[in-house]
Amino acid sequence: MNDTIVAIATPYGYSAISVIRVSGDSALPIGKKLFSVDKLEPRRAHYLLLRDPESGKVLDDVIVIYYRAPRSYTGEDMLEIFAHGNPLIAQRIVDIIISLGARQAERGEFTKRAFLHGKMNLLQAATINNIINARSEQAIYALRSRVEGHLSRKLANLREQLLDLLKEIEARIDFEDDVPEIPREEINRRLDGVINLLEGMIRDARPMEKVVEGISIVILGKVNVGKSSVFNKLLGFDRAIVSSMEGTTRDYISENLQMGGFMFRVIDTAGIRETEDYIERMGIEKSLELKESSDIILFVVSAEGMDGRERELISRLPPSRTIVVINKSDLREPDFSIEGFRSIRVSARTGEGFDRLKEEILRIAGEMFSGDFYFSTGELNLLREALQQLKTARQMEEFPIDMVTYHIRAAALSIASILGIEDLPEEVLDRVFRDFCIGK
Repeated sequence: MNDTIVAIATPYGYSAISVIRVSGDSALPIGKKLFSVDKLEPRRAHYLLLRDPESGKVLDDVIVIYYRAPRSYTGEDMLEIFAHGNPLIAQRIVDIIISLGARQAERGEFTKRAFLHGKMNLLQAATINNIINARSEQAIYALRSRVEGHLSRKLANLREQLLDLLKEIEARIDFEDDVPEIPREEINRRLDGVINLLEGMIRDARPMEKVVEGISIVILGKVNVGKSSVFNKLLGFDRAIVSSMEGTTRDYISENLQMGGFMFRVIDTAGIRETEDYIERMGIEKSLELKESSDIILFVVSAEGMDGRERELISRLPPSRTIVVINKSDLREPDFSIEGFRSIRVSARTGEGFDRLKEEILRIAGEMFSGDFYFSTGELNLLREALQQLKTARQMEEFPIDMVTYHIRAAALSIASILGIEDLPEEVLDRVFRDFCIGK
């Protein structure tokens, strides 16, 4: 990969500064031609004039930093040009650099080159895009350990343990007359050690998708218990229509909420009741479906009492992620209890109890972000595959040892795939990097 790429690294639009990145073997020669200089000192800021070669006029005055390979983000020679933040200026600079021999970078190509030059592994590279798209402070902090290599080192250590075991077993297969046999008890002990570590990682794993996209809160309940009023009060503005008429909310509506450093997607659903209205009935069915995929459920009831239908519904909800919200507590003192569930009395009219409700939501969210390891669905599946291979190997005490090594090697390959250590097909790499922005 010797060609030189260029792209605008900052978002399109008008701003104080635009950053243009150039990476590849021709980065330095292009820089010298672009600024008519004989030398660019590595890792030093140069204040230079950039002239349009067609008119000879000064296009902009810029700051230029040259990074000599391998001490750069991509591991190649790189230029970073800090121009004034007019998109016309930035695009003209890119056009000039392309005319000097570079080409437009593809999505994520800078980070892809960093991976291919060993500046980071695949897990770290994928995390960079997640950090760019993270929608809360807590998500950014949670993802830092992946970028800093904490998780990568854990996985690499597990893989090394498996490779060391493979090496010792295969040495005895190849040189059985010269190397003493390794006892099956020793093989099992070492397999058990890796199995226990993998089980712990999977048990403590948190879903990457939830970290990046946010935590979903669904508000359920009968008609006229004040679900939409609770929804509006949480958001701090009137997003949903509130009316004393039954069935006002016929479909679900959602809104994002930043709270306590977390991003929440709050969903107000159709009130649950028996109805002949086809559209409203579809909304109610969707409400009941949403409870399965939501992270937190707010089940709203009225302080005036609960009926059998509500008690039947709440019995189908998971207590660990459900909060019973007893609304209209300003009208009367509730004389009922909901055993096994956290319940909080609120008044959507006066605002009473909402501080406690928000504290409880943040507590549950904090538990969701309390893990040490964050995996995408694909990564977690590879980890589970590795665990299954090792459990299969562990159960093969009566089989020849070379059959056991097949499963140990398969487990090591699954872990290597997470890190991108083994050779990966080009289409796999393209899938990882195609969601990146241009210039990253």
